[in-house]
Amino acid sequence: MGVRRGAPLVASQVVGRSTGAALALTALLGIALASCQASPQQEKQNLQDRARSYLELKQKRDWVAIYDGLLDPELHEKLKRDAFLKRREAAFDVLNFSVVSAEEQEGGTGKVVAKIDAMIPVLNPKGGTTMLRKEMEESQKWVARDGRWYIRLES
Repeated sequence: MGVRRGAPLVASQVVGRSTGAALALTALLGIALASCQASPQQEKQNLQDRARSYLELKQKRDWVAIYDGLLDPELHEKLKRDAFLKRREAAFDVLNFSVVSAEEQEGGTGKVVAKIDAMIPVLNPKGGTTMLRKEMEESQKWVARDGRWYIRLES
């Protein structure tokens, strides 16, 4: 029913209009929030991408970038940067790598399995070290914080 110019506005028409506007606004907010949350497939892809970035930086031995951008921020209190970097001085060389699997787990955690081709220093019984090429699987623990994945390293 239309309202004629100059006709009095009935209270039920005002309530109906404001309720409709509120419902429309609620629907739009719901759609916006749903689009902000990544699908399980997108989360898996995000985890794989972060794991690949970690392995690329590990291959380049860019430990500062790993500490600053990929290490779980909650570990920064326990594991100071200098201690983290010192421990990495003796790390093996990553020659090649591939992400075998990535899965999101309960409680905002994730698990990544990577295949790594590396040169590992082995102590020689006669003194010195010998470099040994070895292919191995590395299991990694990850945690999601504020929509980003971070690696959980023990030390």
